[in-house]
Amino acid sequence: MTDNELKDIREELRRMLDAERFCHCLEVEKTAVRLAGLHGADKRKAAVAGLLHDCAKTMSPSELLKKARKEKIRLDGFTASNPKLLHDKISAVVAEKHFKIRDRDVLSAIAHHTAGREKMTKLEKIIYLADHIEPGRKHAHVTRMRKIAGRDMDRAIALVASEMIQYLLKKGLPIYTQTVVTRNYYLT
Repeated sequence: MTDNELKDIREELRRMLDAERFCHCLEVEKTAVRLAGLHGADKRKAAVAGLLHDCAKTMSPSELLKKARKEKIRLDGFTASNPKLLHDKISAVVAEKHFKIRDRDVLSAIAHHTAGREKMTKLEKIIYLADHIEPGRKHAHVTRMRKIAGRDMDRAIALVASEMIQYLLKKGLPIYTQTVVTRNYYLT
């Protein structure tokens, strides 16, 4: 991926997303590149995945469900009733089909950035963390997670997932089981 191709992606994203979401994607890109440098990962792949991780985030729940069915993305009862959780999988589809991204590592990192998964690749870990610790995130616990992510991504993933679960519990919201699976896997 050349600098010009990254520039083209940014320009297309600027047209597709609202200003706040676009800024978030730029911050995730920067954070992902920084983490890639700290952990010996491919900075270009991190930049592309960071930029495109939320490219379907502004789709409505009905649009996400329709696209998931069309693309034969597995729906369970939870994702069918909470279709916003599908934005990561749909963003990977949009990245592949609209932005012509063919790199399987990049697409997988986009597809797993929300709830994570067991045995994530280095790039998947980077995008998962970058989404949660980018500078626009102002929660009290984020500063600590940023420091830990620079040293120990597995520990940071467990903390991010734990904080997400605590947040959802406090708000009385349902918890996606994949978040629990991710937390438990990286907790050990």
